[in-house]
Amino acid sequence: MGDDRNQLVPSSTGNSPFNSNNLSAIQRPLHSTIFCYNLLYDTLEPISSTSADYHTHASRIQRVGLHQYLFEHTNTLLLLEARQSHTLNFSVLWLRTVLQRSAVSLIWRQSIVNWLIGIQRKNHMKEEVAQHCVRLLDARDTLRGHYDRDYQLRAMGYFILVAKFHNRIQVKLEEYSRYSANAFDPRDIGHIVRHLFAELNFDFQLALPQEFVELFLELNSTETCKLNEPKIRALSNLFIHVACIQSWSSCFNASLLATSVLVLSLKFMRQIRLDVPHLNYILWTCTYPIELVLGLAGYIAMIVADIPSEPTDRANHYFYTTKLYNDECHQEPYYSINHVKNFCREFVQGSMVNRQIALGMRSLVSQQRQIIEQSYFTPQSFVTVTHTTPLLNPNSNNLSRIINDTPRKQYIDQQEQKQPIRLTVRAVLAAKRFGKQVMERRRIRQRQDKITAT
Repeated sequence: MGDDRNQLVPSSTGNSPFNSNNLSAIQRPLHSTIFCYNLLYDTLEPISSTSADYHTHASRIQRVGLHQYLFEHTNTLLLLEARQSHTLNFSVLWLRTVLQRSAVSLIWRQSIVNWLIGIQRKNHMKEEVAQHCVRLLDARDTLRGHYDRDYQLRAMGYFILVAKFHNRIQVKLEEYSRYSANAFDPRDIGHIVRHLFAELNFDFQLALPQEFVELFLELNSTETCKLNEPKIRALSNLFIHVACIQSWSSCFNASLLATSVLVLSLKFMRQIRLDVPHLNYILWTCTYPIELVLGLAGYIAMIVADIPSEPTDRANHYFYTTKLYNDECHQEPYYSINHVKNFCREFVQGSMVNRQIALGMRSLVSQQRQIIEQSYFTPQSFVTVTHTTPLLNPNSNNLSRIINDTPRKQYIDQQEQKQPIRLTVRAVLAAKRFGKQVMERRRIRQRQDKITAT
């Protein structure tokens, strides 16, 4: 692992030998801060040590005792996320790309991701396999000028490597060749896997949204309310997979994407289970504004609200994502995909969410990019991230913020939160439906032409 200064310093170790006084000018200590999200009023604030319930909050998220490793593992993932520049590099590339000119390649990317999720489902692989593959694919290949065939072959190579990393399932190369409709010979697949393995140089471990979601659910679970359950995980994976199909998903840190997914999942769960707490705690190394969290959640909800309830066309980009969710929840009426879609429609109608969607995805990506640059990088040519220590005593600017468990006066009028969907959102949904109708008519014409030709 190299230099010990780059390792996690757990909160239980007391005084760290690598405190800020021992750091050189080009080194920046990395702290993780506990934030409290209020689902009732959509507020997000760091926990202040001057709060009356500070010790209760801190002990709940730290999982003091035998479950201390959960808190420390979350910090380890945050450290891994901060030390990698994949998200920043891809966000810069995504912002510089004229998406209208790259529309064909991005549609091809959506088809590839849908195809990979289908392979994951067929072989009963772990949920994070497709997510991990997509993050690697975007970091190294997406929007970099690969031909469609080469792009698909490299995507399959990443998928095989990640599947071996997460699973003990042994799928032969001949089987992968059949998944591609024999477009690739097993020897070609084996060659690209070896090539990518050498190209990655063992560096293919990433912080993933699904891992953060599971850890946040477990950290917020209590003896009376267990949140880390299969149904909630299936709902979270539905939102994550929908996001992964979009090209902008890899522009956001995994911890931020996981938080937006967590907000959607818990808000939906509060309609079914009254015991879900309205105060939930998360760990970040950055300070993301609430508008960014809700804007990203709004985009995911807007897409989910428009996907087919029972997809029958495998060419649909959300075919296998919906199938995966129905595999887990098809016998639960409260968790049906139609209920999820209705919830997403109501969520998008919130004034703050609607306002962020109207600003556009480029605005959200730009905000994320600025936050990453300010939090992880300095004007110097290189930076060493030294250690991660949970910041249970925030700085002086944050000490004035106090989390209060009692409901506060709502700063936005209740009627304003349920405003009708703005014209921007309606236009996006209408354009999607129009595109589907055009494609359907084209298919009908092709069938008629074949019939007349015969």
